[in-house]
Amino acid sequence: MSRGLPLLLLCVLAASCAPGTRPVEWGRGRAYLVGINYPWLHYGHDFGATAWGHDGVSAPDSRGTVEADFAYLQSQGVQVVRWFVFGDARAAPRFDPDGRATGLGDLFYRDFDAALALARRYDVYLLPVLFDFTLADKAVLDGGVQTGGRAALIADPARRRALLDRALLPLLLRYGAEPRILAWEVINEPEGAMAIPGGGWVAEPVSAAAMQAFVREIAANIHRYATQPVTVGSAWRRGLAYWQGLGLDFYQFHYYDERDGEYRLDLPAATADLDRPTIVGEFPTRQTRATVPQYLDSIWRGGYAGALPWGDSPADTSSNFRAVARDVGAWARAQADHLDLAPWRQ
Repeated sequence: MSRGLPLLLLCVLAASCAPGTRPVEWGRGRAYLVGINYPWLHYGHDFGATAWGHDGVSAPDSRGTVEADFAYLQSQGVQVVRWFVFGDARAAPRFDPDGRATGLGDLFYRDFDAALALARRYDVYLLPVLFDFTLADKAVLDGGVQTGGRAALIADPARRRALLDRALLPLLLRYGAEPRILAWEVINEPEGAMAIPGGGWVAEPVSAAAMQAFVREIAANIHRYATQPVTVGSAWRRGLAYWQGLGLDFYQFHYYDERDGEYRLDLPAATADLDRPTIVGEFPTRQTRATVPQYLDSIWRGGYAGALPWGDSPADTSSNFRAVARDVGAWARAQADHLDLAPWRQ
């Protein structure tokens, strides 16, 4: 490949990364993920339509923007993109008057197909994030669109079952063997929607047990109907204890200076005593205590299985990827003698 080292799941000592349905036998054998949080063009409606209209990925203006973004990411060597799918469920799934999921809709599939087509064109692998903790935020009607107000999808077994049967199952049957999907993430920062110390950032937080059941059931369905691995994007390192024993293939936590004072980012992964590899799925690229290469060095030396800086498109105080993209690429190129992508291309 002439454009330089891709930042995909970088398999170090490739014999430990033999192909399979869930090739995430990471750890000392060292497969390593470096990519980027995209993480959306339009939060919650990149896939599907709302009463606001359709501006999902397949809409001409959106497709043009995503294509330009992916072309830029490709030029910087990025090949792994973490991308939010349903968000707070404002565009998909569809719901009946009782709040039970009824399906995804043709435009959702058109948008998802368009995203995959762009991923193939620009040699990008996707890490789709199914849901966000904002599911459990207060319901707000805005121009006929409901944002938030979906805590029952997590806490009510009947609504959870309808979600699994009518939204998740069709999604997995269609895309569960798609080679451009690297892994599925059940939910982003679920602690924000949980009634736990430090959590509960939303109006209607659910119990830890309800969120664990939500994660366990979705992970089981992904294992049943898909070949890709599954994870959860924990808000903090200390949150990882909630997600053990739920059938995840690898763990993930997020690191922000103001949120994680109790844990240094250079604290070795082994000190968490986890039974699966762990990645740092978000860390800031703006207003940080260290440079991005210093973060990457710490994460690598700590025995973690990957690092995904935040973020390319959101306009927030933690995002400045385009200012540091060359640093990320240079850091990965420095590991070139230890990298082999072949196991992930089969």
